[in-house]
Amino acid sequence: MTQAHHDEAGARNPLQGGLATDPKHKARIDELAERIEKYRASYYAGHPEISDAAFDALEDELRALDPTHPVLARVGSASLITEWEKARHEIPMGSLNKVVSEDELRAWVARCDEILEKDGHDGDGAAQPASSARASVADDLFVAEKLDGISIEVIYKGGKLVDAITRGDGEWGERITANVARMKGVPSRIRERGRLSVRGEIILRLSDMKRYFPGVTSPRNMAAGAAKRFDGQGAEHCTVLFYDVAEHLEIPTCRARFAWLRELGFATPQTAHGDVEDVVKLYRRYSSELRAGLDYEIDGLVVYVDSLHLQGLLGDVNRRPRGAVAFKFASPAKVTTVVAIQWDTGPSGRVTPVAIVEPVELAGANVRRASLHNAANVRSLGIGVGDEVLVSRRNDVIPYVEEVVEKRGPVALPPSVCPVCSAPLVVEGEYLLCRNAACRALIEGRIHNWIDAIGALEWGDKLIEQVVAAGLVREPLDLYKLTVKDIAELDRRGEKSATKCLDQLKSRLPLTLPIFLAALGIEGFAIQTARLLVSAGYTTIEKLLAAGEDELAGIPGLGAIKAASIVRGLRARSDEIARLLAGGIVPVAPEAEGPLAGLTFCFTGAATRSRGELTHLVESNGGRVLNSVTKELNYLVLADVASASSKAVKARKYGTKLITEDDLDALIAERRGG
Repeated sequence: MTQAHHDEAGARNPLQGGLATDPKHKARIDELAERIEKYRASYYAGHPEISDAAFDALEDELRALDPTHPVLARVGSASLITEWEKARHEIPMGSLNKVVSEDELRAWVARCDEILEKDGHDGDGAAQPASSARASVADDLFVAEKLDGISIEVIYKGGKLVDAITRGDGEWGERITANVARMKGVPSRIRERGRLSVRGEIILRLSDMKRYFPGVTSPRNMAAGAAKRFDGQGAEHCTVLFYDVAEHLEIPTCRARFAWLRELGFATPQTAHGDVEDVVKLYRRYSSELRAGLDYEIDGLVVYVDSLHLQGLLGDVNRRPRGAVAFKFASPAKVTTVVAIQWDTGPSGRVTPVAIVEPVELAGANVRRASLHNAANVRSLGIGVGDEVLVSRRNDVIPYVEEVVEKRGPVALPPSVCPVCSAPLVVEGEYLLCRNAACRALIEGRIHNWIDAIGALEWGDKLIEQVVAAGLVREPLDLYKLTVKDIAELDRRGEKSATKCLDQLKSRLPLTLPIFLAALGIEGFAIQTARLLVSAGYTTIEKLLAAGEDELAGIPGLGAIKAASIVRGLRARSDEIARLLAGGIVPVAPEAEGPLAGLTFCFTGAATRSRGELTHLVESNGGRVLNSVTKELNYLVLADVASASSKAVKARKYGTKLITEDDLDALIAERRGG
């Protein structure tokens, strides 16, 4: 979602600007500004709610109504919920204007020439005699791939990496230094001895996404999540590609700047140099063939005036430089017809609309369903059955309805009851929610979460749906009441398979407290948060249930917002927790005595068992699981002890022992005395 903004926005057009004071337009302006802020915040938080094209359309409409609205001058997003330490950028992180066609690119070049000509400089930056022929910036352009990732500032002092700050709102970001230091492409030391601030983009390569995060469809969202995890898990699979230096160094051109970054050991995107026609040809090649062959996602090219001196003369508007522009790829989009609008209840209880459309081919996929986001978006679009709509695939992955092209039917009305259980729906902001704890969709969601958290791989989606639909399971405790006969009778499942499923549930007991808490699915209670609480002394469920918000908020790394969410969630689920305890599902502290007591383990790479299974194995035997290789790590568990991975190399440096899964099993058996 590039925050597009034209240079002329700084000067009010009296004809357009008058619309801002027109009462019939003011309500729309206020609505647009509010939505733009909201969608911008969700985008920079890593979970975009609308497509790039839809966001740009909202900005364009607001710009037409009120060109000088302050929302249009903002870059990035001020985080609504901040848990990392805030840090200020010494030099604000800006954004780029955009062009979406070859004609717009040429118009940008002409605009640069016009500004330089007014200032009395030619395309080489030299003062221009009145009678001389003037060179054009079009003859000397530099191009880099426009990465679709998370912007970051990385700071070095004395040759050492000392800080890494997210873009945030452009002025203030979040300090995620520990996570960035683990990412690929980020040198821990450089030869430059002074202070150096470099700018880059955190991405997740498609090959890494496929290998380490199977099932994930959005590399940008995954990278955003991994970058801001408190335990750093997944950060080592991300890559940072660098493209800028904040300091005013004696570097004459963009070409020289990128070359200098590479010499220092920084990974960069691919680049090229030429005139405006070369750029156009390159853009066409990327659009038709090169983009599809990349191992990471890009959404366009960044085109620079190569001379940094000229860039300085061109200046910027609202922290958007005039001397560079984002040449965006056109999103694949086609017009089709809405056949039906379907409302689905998700595992969290959120009821979301989906447009069922006449099949249309988009980016190699046959699209029949397109997201409508939420009930508010349905009202905003004014969409109904029979309408002609524009459907796109954001990042060539998720189909969205971008706009209604031709209105042909009545506007769809949102349901008043849950489409699954018929319970009355609750409106919360832009969303419709089912709060019926007995709703099949919510029950399936809770059971899925429990099964995933404890690592019971024998339980697939179909079996969970079957036991819930049959009324056999309404809450996690019911899983432990099932018999072989109950499961064997479902879908002709044999007794052997049923026995295996039940045995796997029992083999996970007792659950460690962090796994127990994560399995409950309470908002804000990811397993790393649960481990943080245990390490702070909350080693029993009783201690946690008795804790107050202020008490938990005082734990370093937790914060008041998450503490409040945890306390609310525990109180709301207190009856269910009591039933679990009474039913014998009693969690134990991970440091309980066992054959692995006092030992620490870290897992990396491919494994025959899930990470949840391996974590349970270690913690249930008294060991502790770390998410990274540190000096206190005793064992690194991996497929090949001769591995040359970064974790393996670091482990050898610290004297950590490298073992396989089989070695881990043998170690437990040996220390048990068997």
